[in-house]
Amino acid sequence: MNPTPTTYFGILIDSSNGNQRESGEIEVNASSITFTSESQKVEFPFHLLHITNGGNNKELIFFEHPNKAELTFYTAQKAILNQPVFDEDPELKAQITALKSSRRKIIIGTSIGFGIVIAIIISLFLLKDTFVEALAHKAPVEWEAKIGGKLLESLKYQYEFIRNDSLEREFLVAAKPLIDQIRKEGTKVEFYFIKQATINAFALPGGKVVIQTGLIDHAKSWEEVLGVVGHELAHVTRRHHLRGVINNLGLYVIVSSLIGDFNSAAGAIINTGGDLASLSNDRAFEKEADETGMNYLIASQIDPKGMISFFKTLKKESGSKLEDYTSFMSTHPATSERIQHLNELLKKRKYYIQPVKGDFKAFKKHITQLK
Repeated sequence: MNPTPTTYFGILIDSSNGNQRESGEIEVNASSITFTSESQKVEFPFHLLHITNGGNNKELIFFEHPNKAELTFYTAQKAILNQPVFDEDPELKAQITALKSSRRKIIIGTSIGFGIVIAIIISLFLLKDTFVEALAHKAPVEWEAKIGGKLLESLKYQYEFIRNDSLEREFLVAAKPLIDQIRKEGTKVEFYFIKQATINAFALPGGKVVIQTGLIDHAKSWEEVLGVVGHELAHVTRRHHLRGVINNLGLYVIVSSLIGDFNSAAGAIINTGGDLASLSNDRAFEKEADETGMNYLIASQIDPKGMISFFKTLKKESGSKLEDYTSFMSTHPATSERIQHLNELLKKRKYYIQPVKGDFKAFKKHITQLK
């Protein structure tokens, strides 16, 4: 069978001349394969012809012959192996079959390797939150206390803090079961009140919780106030502020700091941790704080429905003039979603409650009338 001549771009290597290379064309004939350039023509008969893979990832096809051992030529055009004339020679056919099998194994191996790398990268991103939380718990608690102190000092220039020992004592009596529960985890807490109409409360790193009078004014009971406080304390114990800062460092820094030297992340954490803008929490943190806060309330035997009741108050009044004052809602998930989620959690829990000590109406009247 005489094949239709087909040419392929190739390179000739002459080992007798310092591996000098020369470009030309490779042509498959009836019983031989030839390389032709401007300066020479090299012909290898099929008998004793040796065909191999070479180059990076075996992407090149090399042709060698013992009669001219100093010469080798190759092409990157793998279609040359599909020449029908090769199938008529059992030895060449066997060589080409082996080459194609080897090539398939390389492609499969490369694909598997690439897939494993992609899977690892995807897994790292999916596990990023777990890595972030683990790294946050690796950081010294003293760091957060210093950051919280710095933030509190900056707030004193922006808000009017209420300094009233009797009100503070009354609040601490009501909140004692919840505070005791938090302290069991080794977290020290401090409470501050600021005169501000906004319905808001927020936690600073290290256990400092700031409550605005607008929240007290619109709450109906201690249980509602302590429901919000439980949520904010959960931000502290779950170290959300620190996790938010770490989350922005990048996956490489997070993983390397977790398994190696923590100092690679320390500087960035300290430098950005004291920024008020970094206090905002994402929705995942807010959901986590709702769930953890409710667990604290149940463990403290404080009615957890107070948290839900407060959210219902916000939902009911969000369309009224209070809409401009409910900053507590601005960075949180939709209130209706939170209410539904917390109700579903409560259906699965058994809990016991005790009345909260203290006259909330008197406390509310006193603190909201302060000038």
